[in-house]
Amino acid sequence: MAKKLNDPLLMAAKGIIYFILGVLAFAGFFVLLGVPTTLFFGADLGADFNAADLPQHAYWLIALLLSAVAGLLYIGIRFFLYMLRIVQSVGAGDPFAPENADRLTAMAWITLAINVLMLPVAALGIYVAKLAGEAPGTVDADLDFGGIVLILTLFILARVFKHGAAMRDDLEGTV
Repeated sequence: MAKKLNDPLLMAAKGIIYFILGVLAFAGFFVLLGVPTTLFFGADLGADFNAADLPQHAYWLIALLLSAVAGLLYIGIRFFLYMLRIVQSVGAGDPFAPENADRLTAMAWITLAINVLMLPVAALGIYVAKLAGEAPGTVDADLDFGGIVLILTLFILARVFKHGAAMRDDLEGTV
């Protein structure tokens, strides 16, 4: 039988996750708002850096960049929604539910997707900045060991949770 937990750490985790979800949703709203704004009012918005010098396709590239960033923000929201559901199931006293193994696997794939998709999005951002005559900055394209460790940890934890759920089901079957 699942016992509901009233753990301050779980309550803090929920609060932090809700805050992060709010920030991501807020950012996503304004980034998505920028897509049609760029396409309809692009030349007026670029008056500060002499938009007349920009090629017409630059506005489409900016809209594509904003769409890609919105997509990454959406993927981030999905990650934290899975995390919230795991925290809620732990708070309900049932952490080794089979759904949590699926959630951890999905979180691992999301983390991998974000790490892979960031490179072309950053490259597009640099290209758009160069078109606009801005200093584009740099992209650090080295191997991120922290991201790799997170991905591996999530995949391994998913298997641990799957095994724990199977053991719990076996135990309940013998009692």
